[in-house]
Amino acid sequence: MYRHAAAALAVGITLAGCAGGSTQRPTPPPVPTPALNGLLLSAGEINAVMGTTNITPHPTFTQMADHRNLLPNLNCLGIWQIGEAAIYGSSGYVAVRDQVLREPDADDWNSLVEQAVVSYPSADAAKKFYAESTDRWSKCSNHHVSIAYTGYPQTAWGFGPLTDTDTELTMPLSRSRNGGRACQRALAVDNNVIIDVAACGQAINNQASTIVAKIRSRIPA
Repeated sequence: MYRHAAAALAVGITLAGCAGGSTQRPTPPPVPTPALNGLLLSAGEINAVMGTTNITPHPTFTQMADHRNLLPNLNCLGIWQIGEAAIYGSSGYVAVRDQVLREPDADDWNSLVEQAVVSYPSADAAKKFYAESTDRWSKCSNHHVSIAYTGYPQTAWGFGPLTDTDTELTMPLSRSRNGGRACQRALAVDNNVIIDVAACGQAINNQASTIVAKIRSRIPA
């Protein structure tokens, strides 16, 4: 389905005392590019979330993909695929780390995860992209598209309802080919980072959101 397929930063907490004994937590600094790789989950951590035993990680990508030729509908493209140039390209992002993991490691996989983190110059810039994504995702909610790969029969994709918690978007989707695999998509914003995750398999419910939460726990608060 998908192309592809630093440990948490220590942040000093300065306590600003006053007569009433109140404290103030400073705004965390933006997550730097070298720290992005450390935000992604390991294969063992993905196994634990997905209920797999031998999921295979692919090399981490540092560039965006481009599947507009397969799905020109940009409202749905950013849900169907992760790390798309047409979606992120003009948003002012700084860097991307994107990885696919599959079990078995073949085109006819049973379980697949794609996890990506995309950094921005500031938290405000990341929030702006999140707001734009909310608008796009809402326009693909409960929508259907047909996609034709060269050498494969046309595949129908169905997008479910959108759930928006103000800092995380989730949406179920499914395809007709390859046993009707189901997926959950999740996209979240935290500090200056967008977390973009897809989890696909035969018993999918909230796995993408669980992966997002684990990645988010590594971002300075």
